[in-house]
Amino acid sequence: ASSRKLRIFDFDDTLVHVVAKIHVTHEDGEKESLTPAEYAVYEPQPGDKFNFKEFTSVIKKAKPIEKNIKRLKAAMNDPSTKTTILTARLLGYPIKKYLRDNYRLDPYVIGLGSSNPQDKADWIEKQIKKGYNDIEFIDDSHKNVEAVEGLRKKYPNVRLKTELVK
Repeated sequence: ASSRKLRIFDFDDTLVHVVAKIHVTHEDGEKESLTPAEYAVYEPQPGDKFNFKEFTSVIKKAKPIEKNIKRLKAAMNDPSTKTTILTARLLGYPIKKYLRDNYRLDPYVIGLGSSNPQDKADWIEKQIKKGYNDIEFIDDSHKNVEAVEGLRKKYPNVRLKTELVK
């Protein structure tokens, strides 16, 4: 059987460090602001309310992670590969605009609107069911990587490579 290649990149802290914060209001009314990196390892407390508004607007300040942008370009330049950006953000538009304006890239962006790692794994499983059997997944969250690695046992015939961005 021929291989069907899928390359999946997370966006925040994988392709680009965006200068934006997630705002948390705790049950007692205390407020806290987290960077995406802090949020990736944050353990939510009962009653936490999250505000992601800084991630729904156009990206103004960002620092690209050049080696991963290069990999995104290489994947997009390979006609035999489907390349997707899979983000916990709700809106893909700010990501599409940023990559178009800065790199003339127009990747397929899936905004899950969820930071539950299982949602990324479920999306990838749907792609496996569509016949993709050579998959690479690059993300900065160890929880997301672990969730996706959980698909290996279920689909032993699929080449599934995960990479945690440090």
